[in-house]
Amino acid sequence: MHDKSFVSILVSDLETHPSLPRLLQSVARQSEGLDRTEIIVAGNGGHPPSSESIWSAITGLDNVSLFMVDNDATPAQARNTSAEKAKGDFLLFLRPDYRLDPKYLTTAFSVFSDYPEVDIMYTDYIRMAPKGGSSRPGMVQLPDFDESLLQTHNILGPGVFMRKEAFQRTDGFRDNTVYRDWDFWIQTANVGSTFYHVNYPLTSCEHNKLSFRERAEDGRYKAMIVINNQSYFHVHTVRWALSYLRGEAWAQAFSFMVIPSAVEVTRMMHDFQMKQMGTDVLAQEAIRQFDSSPLNMDASR
Repeated sequence: MHDKSFVSILVSDLETHPSLPRLLQSVARQSEGLDRTEIIVAGNGGHPPSSESIWSAITGLDNVSLFMVDNDATPAQARNTSAEKAKGDFLLFLRPDYRLDPKYLTTAFSVFSDYPEVDIMYTDYIRMAPKGGSSRPGMVQLPDFDESLLQTHNILGPGVFMRKEAFQRTDGFRDNTVYRDWDFWIQTANVGSTFYHVNYPLTSCEHNKLSFRERAEDGRYKAMIVINNQSYFHVHTVRWALSYLRGEAWAQAFSFMVIPSAVEVTRMMHDFQMKQMGTDVLAQEAIRQFDSSPLNMDASR
């Protein structure tokens, strides 16, 4: 990374969040790079005007600004607008419930200096349990980048560091799926961005329980990712997404937060056709008759 490179840390804070000061404190504890960093907090009035001086006091940085978005702005719109406003050569999108290890920026500088071809850096992370929750904290080890994995799972964690040029090659964050991060990483991969995985937990985030609605809408959210990025997926997976959104009986939501591969879609269609033909009933009857035959009944005694 060039010595004069500048980093923009972008925080979407559409609603006042109690964890924002702790996020900014984790930024302030960075071992290096703060002299080349700006922080933009994008919100819609959740914090009073005096907050800007408060955030500066917390971080010890003068380069902190509150960026106001429209009252009806979505998280995707807030991110995209703040990215356009950012002055940095590199972007780091954060949520108020994220935290950065003190060596995060140091590591990012080293990665982009040693590997100038890299566009996006992601790291392992610590999953923090919310207060009063039943989940336990723990480390999440992410896999090295693989397109086939990204086609089925969101393999990137919180606090992804990227070149602004890589962001500008995409359509930005989209509103038509709650899995906007996953959709965005697929966009970046689809335009040829290069990923680098740091095998060490340099970020952390709160692990919040998903709502019933989020689970119920999982299939639609995944289908929209596929529709948004059709050229990145096998034609069978695209067919599944279209069929699921049309409500066709054979197209099931599949496993939670997993997009079915071409093989899994083929199996899904086959199983449905077999049930339609009644072969499952015939198979069950054959098993029942086999189990009840005199030979097998004698053998079981």
